[in-house]
Amino acid sequence: MTTAKAPVPIFIPALLIMASATSILSTDLYTPSLPHLQGVFGTDAARVQLTLTLNLVAYALAQLFYGPLSDRIGRRPVLLAGMIGFAVSTALCAVAGSIDALILARVLQGLTACAEAVVGYAVIRELYDEAGAVRVLAAYGMAIALAPAIGPVIGGHMHVWFGWRSNFILLTGIIMIATLLIWRFLPETLAVPDRGALRPRRLLRGYYTLLSDGPFMSYTLTMSLVLGGLFAVIAAFPFLFIERMGVATDQYGYYYAAIVVAFFFGSLAVSRAAGRMSSDGLLRIGLLLGILGEAGFVLLVAMAWENPVNITLTQCFFAFGLGLIFATAPVRAFDVCRAGHGYAAAMLGALPMAGGALGTFCVALTHDGSAWPIAIILMAATVIPAAVYFAVRPWRVGTASA
Repeated sequence: MTTAKAPVPIFIPALLIMASATSILSTDLYTPSLPHLQGVFGTDAARVQLTLTLNLVAYALAQLFYGPLSDRIGRRPVLLAGMIGFAVSTALCAVAGSIDALILARVLQGLTACAEAVVGYAVIRELYDEAGAVRVLAAYGMAIALAPAIGPVIGGHMHVWFGWRSNFILLTGIIMIATLLIWRFLPETLAVPDRGALRPRRLLRGYYTLLSDGPFMSYTLTMSLVLGGLFAVIAAFPFLFIERMGVATDQYGYYYAAIVVAFFFGSLAVSRAAGRMSSDGLLRIGLLLGILGEAGFVLLVAMAWENPVNITLTQCFFAFGLGLIFATAPVRAFDVCRAGHGYAAAMLGALPMAGGALGTFCVALTHDGSAWPIAIILMAATVIPAAVYFAVRPWRVGTASA
């Protein structure tokens, strides 16, 4: 049984949401430009998609360090340092003169932008009880859903009006504003720094404990693999919609926005149901909706009925289910984990981004211009996590801190 915690000022989650929104914008603001970067740099689709894949790999790996670092020196300095580095690396993306330079800048961007994910999860879970954390993460999901919803819309118009570099210039300005506000208003929330958090032996032991923790890994892998499906959509759909189906660059963002709005409503449903329905019950519904959506996508491709509208409808089922999973799986993972919250936050940030990198890598590996590769990838991204979840049955485990 969890203990009720003191009320938390609303500006704390608001500032974390702001940091998250800027990080998410770095992923999809420029996606309408992806098909055009082939001509700009004289390269192919697979190499352009590496700007997504390697960004996510860097994003994932760096979090394994940021988590213990935030335990050692505090949440606030880690977040601020990450945001400053994020601004610098984004500016480097804007001035990249080759595809290799852009890839390198995107790797640096991933290494710095991920600090907010670790800090955000740790702060939220430490300040709220389970029901409160589910509600905050649902609101967190709804708010940060606005960023990927409007990102490609803005990015498509920015590309048409000012060129692809303008997206990174705009993002640099937004990051600088967010950093200044966080510096001014976000307090330190870590009560007692852990002076031994960065010792190598302890790091290895902490992560080994999590990796060998079946219930924790079940929740984390469930979220990671499904999120890998979302990043596969981000990587594949610009090519599928713009190149193959003839959608205008400045119109593509509206289709993706519809998918993200569905995620928004999934998060809203969790917020309303938290406290009345178990977290695991909501998670199972999310998995079912994801499978139904991707089964519909496979059927469309098999019957040659695919077009931008009906493909988007199938992904709305998937995204609504993802909203349920995103708000519940991290909370349950924290509840059952047998290691510190810094380690858990780092793993909960790293593995989903690794799942995202896997999704985009699969897209780059199988890209042939048709809808079949992405349909198969998305079907796997819903069926496999469901199989993992029901095989381990982590709901049988109580709250570790109870």
